[in-house]
Amino acid sequence: MGLNYCAIGQRIREIRKHNQLSQAMLSELIDKSPTYVSYIESGSKSMSLETFVQIANALEIPTDLLLTEQLKGSRAAASHEITMIMSDCSDYEKLIIIDAVKTIKAALRKHHYLLKRFSR
Repeated sequence: MGLNYCAIGQRIREIRKHNQLSQAMLSELIDKSPTYVSYIESGSKSMSLETFVQIANALEIPTDLLLTEQLKGSRAAASHEITMIMSDCSDYEKLIIIDAVKTIKAALRKHHYLLKRFSR
């Protein structure tokens, strides 16, 4: 299995924007050119492990969050991502989101059970 550098780059871009950093600001934090950051985010260039860790540190996130699509069952990354998504929500918005997630989870399990039961 090869790494999907486009997916990794998209995650970097998404988190960078969430942190309200420009490509120029991120490039300064990791001592690379803005053009190189652009190449990484578009997936047109791969990066060294050192650069990967520098980016994660600059974005103040665990490295597995950048590899979410690459890892199987990364609970820590999912938990961190949910926390990041909800970080700017009001208490009311958080309650609604939690209710929605619970409803979706129940529906997924119900339909999965029904699918298994009737596909025999």
